[in-house]
Amino acid sequence: MNLNLVPLYNFLEKNKQVIIEEDLAFIDEINNYLMDEDLYICENAFDPLFDIILIGTGGVESRFLRRLNSFKQPIVILSTSKNNSLPAALEIKTYLEYHNQLCFLLTGDEKHIASMIRHIATIIGASKKLANNRLGVIGGASSWLIATPIEPAKIKKNFNMEVVKITAKEFDECYLKAKEDTLDFEYIPRAQELVNNADNIDTLTDSLLVYVALKKLIEKYQLNAITIRCFDVIKTRKTTACLALALLNEEGITAGCEGDIMSLITMHIANALTDRSSFMANPSKLDYDEHTLLLAHCTVPLNMVSSYKLTSHFESGLGVAIKGELPEGHISLLKIAPDYSLENCLCIPASIKENVSLPGYCRTQIVVSLNDESLLDLLKTSFGNHIIVAYGEVYQDFFPLLSLLRRQ
Repeated sequence: MNLNLVPLYNFLEKNKQVIIEEDLAFIDEINNYLMDEDLYICENAFDPLFDIILIGTGGVESRFLRRLNSFKQPIVILSTSKNNSLPAALEIKTYLEYHNQLCFLLTGDEKHIASMIRHIATIIGASKKLANNRLGVIGGASSWLIATPIEPAKIKKNFNMEVVKITAKEFDECYLKAKEDTLDFEYIPRAQELVNNADNIDTLTDSLLVYVALKKLIEKYQLNAITIRCFDVIKTRKTTACLALALLNEEGITAGCEGDIMSLITMHIANALTDRSSFMANPSKLDYDEHTLLLAHCTVPLNMVSSYKLTSHFESGLGVAIKGELPEGHISLLKIAPDYSLENCLCIPASIKENVSLPGYCRTQIVVSLNDESLLDLLKTSFGNHIIVAYGEVYQDFFPLLSLLRRQ
């Protein structure tokens, strides 16, 4: 993937050729570090992911301004740390931020700059994946989500995504139509595996009919992600959406519970950053002495777990729920704030300490470890009643991506 290099110089010095040759060697060394990432910096690149504005000397600020409108957004500026490059880059960065433009400043040694470029490529790549995505909301938000209204105009403005509202009645019609037809298990992912794990084939079948109905709606409305007011399904059809959501997430369709639109958007953004599924959970128990947090829910993407078993839904005792075992390791805990403010977004590092099976909680249960700073951030942030678990260091790219989405 090409990155377009745009050099800017103000040559008053006699050693013009020497500076250019040094800068070319500088770029070559950065490219060496980028080889494994399929990223390459060159001038006049065809269809580049983004521009890199090389600040080769001081005194180029006015030249930069004259060409500003021709550069791809967001602006990425590179300082060589020589020939007054850095002070000029800092002046440009300050101007852009004062004018509410997102800017990334690359400086340091070649290895560090290459690492920063990887992060920027991830962020911009994710923004392109997410642009104009369609989020289906079936039945609206659950009644207990009093801090999380569904506001399509604000979601479009802040995340460049469309909300598609689908009535519970239309879902129910799809469910009943699927029930009238004979369920074709060849249409179901992991069909034989699920049958082998099921205690009751009729209960499993009812749960899979939810999957079939959701797939029909996803195809009809061309959805990239979906959330459903799932407790209404329990009331009307005595089954659950837990297994359906687990299967959809594994397929790459971000799928969330309870009509929680902010959790769905958080999951969808995390998935775009990592190319992996994420886990929507209830923060269930905080241990101050151990610096741990118990997270639990009755569904988890099947491609996130090392093993799983099918069981009943915790609150209702009905349908099919997932008790999954998540591999231990580094994670990020994420949640976009219901008020859309970056200040109230949660984005902290953590690690999965263990999987547990405690009474009184949803079926998939993990204990995560937090450092002192993360614990304080968790307590002071107003993020609602769900939290998103993503493997990897998503927190490094999360806020820059949110800032970029707001400017598209």
